[in-house]
Amino acid sequence: MKLHHSGFVVNDIEIWEKNMIYEKKVAEVFDPLQNAKLALYSNYSNSFIELIQPINETSYTWNSLKKNGNHFNHFCYEIMDNAELALITSRMRMVKVLGPIPALLFDGLQICFYYNKNKQIVEFLIKN
Repeated sequence: MKLHHSGFVVNDIEIWEKNMIYEKKVAEVFDPLQNAKLALYSNYSNSFIELIQPINETSYTWNSLKKNGNHFNHFCYEIMDNAELALITSRMRMVKVLGPIPALLFDGLQICFYYNKNKQIVEFLIKN
């Protein structure tokens, strides 16, 4: 398991990225399943920064943006398979929030979102 990216919910990706330190933009997509514009940036390390711009109230992150404004939202960990996901989430007694769903930003790989005991959202990117 390794840290894949840190995710931030923002009201405007273009404005946010102008003031963000990053190496380069890796990808940008509109994800109809999440009803959000998503962008991924390399950040001078072996992990990334993801910006999530919800489009309207049907977006998963809409309420979070309205309640908290632009903010850090989650860490995403890259894992090898569903067995590793089950082991980690069981051991940490995490509650599933969403998934698995295909992630357009990550070439259709499956992602799952969980809630941990610290009341934080954790995303898992399943490589296999």
